[in-house]
Amino acid sequence: MEAQGQGDEFAIGCILSIKTTLGEEFQAQVISFDRPSNLLILHILAKIPISLTLKLQEESKSGAGPKRNIRLLKANYIKEFAFLGQGEDPLDVNKCFVDLNTLQSKEESAIRQAEAEAERIGVGVTPQAQSLFDALSKTLPVRWDKSTIVVMNEVRVSSPYLPESVTGGTPAANERVRKVVEFEKKRLQSRYGGQ
Repeated sequence: MEAQGQGDEFAIGCILSIKTTLGEEFQAQVISFDRPSNLLILHILAKIPISLTLKLQEESKSGAGPKRNIRLLKANYIKEFAFLGQGEDPLDVNKCFVDLNTLQSKEESAIRQAEAEAERIGVGVTPQAQSLFDALSKTLPVRWDKSTIVVMNEVRVSSPYLPESVTGGTPAANERVRKVVEFEKKRLQSRYGGQ
C-alpha cells in the first residue's frame, strides 16, 4: 500500500501494524504525523496482543508511566500497514510523565563532565604544551596551574616545556616526567618538521 498521501490513516492515537520497505514488522501508536516532511513519530509497542495494549493504556492512569520507545519514520518507507484500533491520546498532558530527578541527575553529571574536560585545557598555552599535557595525562595524574603543568601534585613542567623545564618531585618521578617530555618533544618535532 502506498503510504504517501495517506495522512487520514495516520491520525494521532491510532495503533497500526506496520511493514517497512526494509522488511521490518512492528506495531506502533501514532504520536504525530507531519505532512510536509511525510514523517511519522511512533511509539513502538511491545509485541503483545492489541487488546492487551489497549487494556494497559486504560490501567496506566498513574503519574509514572512506562518508558517509551519512540521512532521517527518517513512514511515512504512503509510498505503496508493495517489499522488495529484507536488508543488514547499519546500526548495527553495529564498522562505524560517526566522524571525530573533523573533529568536533574543527568544534567549534573553532564556539567561535572564538562567542567572536568574544561580543566584539562590550558589557558594561554601553545598547542605543543597542550599536546604534552594530553600525553602526560594518559599515564599520570596531571593538572594545570596557570601555564604550568603539575604532574602527581609534585613535579612541575614550565614553559618552554622542555626536559630541562621539569622541576620538583622525587628524583624517580622527575626522571619519569622528563622522559615523557623528551619523547613528546621528539614526536612533535617529527610531526611538525622541527617547528
